[in-house]
Amino acid sequence: MQDEDKIFGLIAQAEDIQKHAVALQRAAQEAIKTLPDASRTAIRDAAKEFITEGAEKASRGLLDASNEARDTSAALRRTGLMQGVFLLAVALVAIGAAYVAGGFLAKSRLNELAELKAQITQEQATLAELRSKTWGLELVNYGDGTRGVLLPKGVKVDRTGNVSDGRAAVVIKP
Repeated sequence: MQDEDKIFGLIAQAEDIQKHAVALQRAAQEAIKTLPDASRTAIRDAAKEFITEGAEKASRGLLDASNEARDTSAALRRTGLMQGVFLLAVALVAIGAAYVAGGFLAKSRLNELAELKAQITQEQATLAELRSKTWGLELVNYGDGTRGVLLPKGVKVDRTGNVSDGRAAVVIKP
């Protein structure tokens, strides 16, 4: 049984005792009305004593329940505070881990980017060298199965002929 259940149980008992005391007081008053004066006084005194005792017990029960409720409330606040501190600590650890992992991931991506930029620079240098050695000529495959050589813009064919080993040649003017 939890502390809150105990408190509510004590409060309910105190209320029941108080209701019972009121009912006894009414019953005693009814009984007193029908008795002679001497008996009535004796019964009234006994009823007062009984009712006073019941009221005192009910008051003590309510005070005890109130004190237990205050103690339980303080315990619950302490427990809630501890849970809040624990959740905050867990959140800070998770955020720290995410920050470290994000930094590592970003650093590895930056290194990878630098490597790719270096490769691109190297490939561009190779392309520039090939263009200078081939004078900007391009080999082309046409869709019908024929092939050709494209000259750069501004270059003109000067003449065609064969070289000494029999291959065809084209002389160009820049």
